[in-house]
Amino acid sequence: MKTINRREFLRYGIAGVATILVGSRILKIPGLVTNGAYAAVQTLDFHITDILKDMATHNSTNSAQCYFWTYKSVAPNYPAECPGPIIMAAKGDTINISVTNDLDEPHAFYIPGMVDSGPIAPAATWNGSFTANTSGAHLYYDNLNQPVNRVMGLHGALIVMPVASAAGHKFTPYDNPTPAVQQLYDEFGSAHFPGLAWEEGDSRTWALYDPALDGPTPVVNCPPFRQYIWLTHQASPNLFAAVGNYTAGQDYPAQQFLDKFLRDTFHLHQHSSPDAMLPQYFTINGQSGWGSHFSPYITMMGRVGEPAIVHILNAGLWTHSMHLHANHMWITSVNGVVNPNPIWVDVFRVDPMDRVDYTVPFMRPPDVGHPKGIGIPETPLQTANGHPVWPPIEEFNRYMPPLGTKALNAAGQQVEMGQRMSPLCYPMHDHSEPTQTAQGGNYNTGLISGIYFTGDRNGMMDFPMDHDFHMGFQNYRGCRHTERAAPPIGEIGG
Repeated sequence: MKTINRREFLRYGIAGVATILVGSRILKIPGLVTNGAYAAVQTLDFHITDILKDMATHNSTNSAQCYFWTYKSVAPNYPAECPGPIIMAAKGDTINISVTNDLDEPHAFYIPGMVDSGPIAPAATWNGSFTANTSGAHLYYDNLNQPVNRVMGLHGALIVMPVASAAGHKFTPYDNPTPAVQQLYDEFGSAHFPGLAWEEGDSRTWALYDPALDGPTPVVNCPPFRQYIWLTHQASPNLFAAVGNYTAGQDYPAQQFLDKFLRDTFHLHQHSSPDAMLPQYFTINGQSGWGSHFSPYITMMGRVGEPAIVHILNAGLWTHSMHLHANHMWITSVNGVVNPNPIWVDVFRVDPMDRVDYTVPFMRPPDVGHPKGIGIPETPLQTANGHPVWPPIEEFNRYMPPLGTKALNAAGQQVEMGQRMSPLCYPMHDHSEPTQTAQGGNYNTGLISGIYFTGDRNGMMDFPMDHDFHMGFQNYRGCRHTERAAPPIGEIGG
């Protein structure tokens, strides 16, 4: 039987919001906390408070702020944000928690099957503890005056890691995986999915690694237990402001909230109408549009052969249909139940309060041309120019629009518009298209993320990337931000 304390299972963050490691078992894992990036505590100390948040489109000429309630961590002291901090624990850990209510009506802290604070009166503090008794992704939230308090922002994610794999098998994210899910994870790192198992990291260097060019730090830097959180939510600035301005000490009527949030009349100029109550922002981990799509803590970034899992939790009231390009994914768990048959799909419905796990193989995109056409590592077909279609070396140094295309920014300065076509970027977006909105209803400014292919373990190569992208990728992987970007194909290290 493998035990988790023989590995560094979570050396890097898994979301853009603050991450807190809590409990005794998780703190004993070697290498868990690196670069001082994430706090390790024995007791969670949260305050229930309110914030006025600048959304992605907020600027001096376009007011795009939204009022939220939120769980704020005060020890460690993180800025207040919606959603609340991600909590990481190992199965079996006892988690001590203190929650102080700084608002003027009762609130609560609740995780189904683990802990229920009951009503916490204004200005009161509740102290308690609970056991992280089930591995997987869980939603913590305020279960009073449902669903108002939760949708106003009082929610966050708890990730519980198993401490051991089944005897003779590789790790999965679950305590009791079904045979089919266990077989899938056993296949990662095998001949069918060459590369790494899910629990395997890699700090080796490529065969052509040259310290004189690439610096002293290995260029692979692949963390074990690769996982992401997509905590989805919808926000209505006008309705949330109405809740905040409601009579102090009284709950906003839940049915009235639901009618406005779900069934209000659509306004032609939704973002500028003070009477518009429908949601205007659709977020992942509190981010949307550019903010979510280009965050390495939300958008998957890795090489072929580095499988990952995405925990999707819907804290809002609208249904989403999360569609991923480039790779199909296996639905390995729905609402805490491990699937007996992990179906392989490219879109899956996530209803309010659902918890759905996508297991993503990070295989070659299935439309890469080769004899069998399903993304497995066979000899690829050839282009008309005599190059293999994978890796797509003819595209690596192309820009769109062409390099040298200039445009004026808001300050009247010329800026480069050309964007490199490498690494390979594919989108994830919500197929419930009306929800693709952020203050105006423009597609891809709302609930969007993606998957980047930054290299291929089977060819031992990194795809070239520009310096700004490389810094974000390497910082996420726990490297120094000054390291050299992957070189053009054909150079040492490429």
